[in-house]
Parts: sequence; structure tokens; C-alpha cells
Amino acid sequence: MPRRPAALVAVTAVMLIASLSISASQAKPPVKIDAAIMSKSVGEMTVEEEGLFSDAAEATIERVCIACHPFENIVKTRRTVREWSDQVAVMKGRGAPGTEPDFATVKKYLTRYYGIVRVNSAPAEELTSVLGLSPKAASAVVEYRTAHGRIPDLETFLKIDGIDKTKIEDQPEALRFN
Repeated sequence: MPRRPAALVAVTAVMLIASLSISASQAKPPVKIDAAIMSKSVGEMTVEEEGLFSDAAEATIERVCIACHPFENIVKTRRTVREWSDQVAVMKGRGAPGTEPDFATVKKYLTRYYGIVRVNSAPAEELTSVLGLSPKAASAVVEYRTAHGRIPDLETFLKIDGIDKTKIEDQPEALRFN
């Protein structure tokens, strides 16, 4: 009498091992980026440096996060700097496979490209990390608020000296004026 269940198990095991080895051979190696770039705030990076950071961060997210969650699920809700920090800490606590620099990179990327900022209460550092404003422009926003009070809308925000309109127009959903 033939042993079909044993043969089926053997074939399944061979297929699983083959698919795992193919997946491993296609895995992207970590993208290395200069530590000097990583130590900068996003607002201090040149356009080229921000592109390098983004590429490296996306590779890190693919390695650390995507194994458990589709990217769309991760970024379906914009979050504040604190909320992204808390979310990354929760994933780290649940065993996400990464190092401290990996988690810092993930947090920095998600904050920059999927963050929200409360324009009328955020410190300059948050304006820089979420919107990519230069530290000088972020300080100008804080100074404007101090001198003139609340910033009511996008039109007023864009009139503040030093604001890079293209960065803001690319991500108006990151701004909260309440």
C-alpha cells in the first residue's frame, strides 16, 4: 500500500524550503546611508539627502514592518509625532525585528511623510520633522504665532517668511489649524 500522506508531506516540505530560499535570495539588502545624513533633522537635509534618507527608510520599513503589516495598513492614518513614537514602541515591544537605529529611522520616516502637525501649538522641532521645514522657517512660524496669535488657515501659513510652499502644497493633509 503506497504511503501517500508521507509523500505529500515530503513534497510540501520541499516546496516550502524552495519558496523560502527564493524569497531569501530576493530580499533587498539594507540600504546604507551616511550617519551624518541620518543625524540631521529632515529640514536640514538637502533634496538629495532627503531622497537618500527616504530610500533607506523605505528599505528599513520593508525589512522591519512589512513582514507583519501591508504598508497601506501602516500609513492609513496620519499621526502626530508622539503617536508615531508610541506606535513604533508598541511594535518594538511586540517583537518587530529591528535595531534601535532601525526604529529611529522608521519613526523619522513615518513622522515626515505620514505625520500631522498642529500648526498653532507645535514646537519648531515638530514643524521641521513633519513638514520638512528648515529650522529657520519653523522658528519663523513660532515667532509669527507669538506676535500675531493663531494661524487661521493655509493661506496665512504660506505667507510666513521662509515657508517652502512646494513642501506644504505636497502635503496639505499634514496640517491642522485647530
